[in-house]
Amino acid sequence: MVRRQLIFFSILLIIPIIFLSLHESSKLIVAGHLSRAFLFPIHKISQYGHYLFISHNTIEELEIGIQQLRLENAELRTRIEIDTVHWEPPRFEILKAYIAGRDPSDINSYLHVNKGTEHGIRVNQPVMNAQGLVGVVKYTDRGTSIIETIEHRGFAVSAVDVNTNVHGVVKKRDNIVFDFVRKTDAVNVGDSVYTSGMSEIYPAGILIGTVQHIGTSGEMFFKPVSLLPSVQINQLAYVYLLLAEVTAEEHIQLGVQDDSPAQKMGTQP
Repeated sequence: MVRRQLIFFSILLIIPIIFLSLHESSKLIVAGHLSRAFLFPIHKISQYGHYLFISHNTIEELEIGIQQLRLENAELRTRIEIDTVHWEPPRFEILKAYIAGRDPSDINSYLHVNKGTEHGIRVNQPVMNAQGLVGVVKYTDRGTSIIETIEHRGFAVSAVDVNTNVHGVVKKRDNIVFDFVRKTDAVNVGDSVYTSGMSEIYPAGILIGTVQHIGTSGEMFFKPVSLLPSVQINQLAYVYLLLAEVTAEEHIQLGVQDDSPAQKMGTQP
């Protein structure tokens, strides 16, 4: 160990002596190489930070694009048998918001986000993320909003089993259920359940969950169907708010006007 230390200190001593004995032009060349060597880690860290920044923005743009395509696809499915020559796909203004807090009495029922009326948020606007439906805006002020999630008891939304086209209502009871499914309806475990679009709040095509269990008991005409929600509320760090449906012309304007007010949506589930 002592020998290695002596060698190391000898090298440190020899290098400056050699450097001082060089001509000025040689010193500049050596200094240039040394500076590049010493600054190499800083340069790489800077490049990596820039890469992370670009990647974060790209991921956000892709997530918004995916949501837009899902909504357009759902609307197109409903028009398969209709003349679509003059049909234009719906466009939505979508805003990302970070979760700033949760209801301490029930962390999955309400979410507080860092966007409010000054960002175009209004009560009764739907909320989602890349996996599916999160909930709906229940309160908003200038800089913050409160979201009621699908985990809140009493939450309800019109829905459809896209595998069999059976319609019903998704509600939160002891668990999340697909309600008003008749005993004769063809609903199977693993089926995907989406928002049906039969609502003034929720457009069609937002994934709610998959059928997890179908009971045999229940009311006279309906069978109990429980869902596994597509979104894990307790794992969310951010959400996307669906501000409004806009025309193609308004969509272009929204691209250059960040403060465009969102249209208020309806109040029915």
